[in-house]
Amino acid sequence: MEFTTHAIRRCNQRAIPRVLAELIVKTGDEYKCGQSRRIIIARSKNAHKELVKELQIIGIKIKYGWENTYVVVDGTGTVITAGHRTKRIKIMKY
Repeated sequence: MEFTTHAIRRCNQRAIPRVLAELIVKTGDEYKCGQSRRIIIARSKNAHKELVKELQIIGIKIKYGWENTYVVVDGTGTVITAGHRTKRIKIMKY
């Protein structure tokens, strides 16, 4: 999976492991956010359970705040940015 330099910088600044961002893209719920971009977040119960399960398989202990992590992906599947949701994200179901 490709990450832009901006995404790598933001992941480092926000203490989001690259593995976590990749798992969110793999297991999370997708929502349109304009210009062929998608916000992916483990919002539903099933997506959250799947994310925790995958992290346990890898051997990573989930930390506080990771459940609110989101990833923005462009149309080609490149990760543009990642962050922690602190307020409601206005999104439309994909």
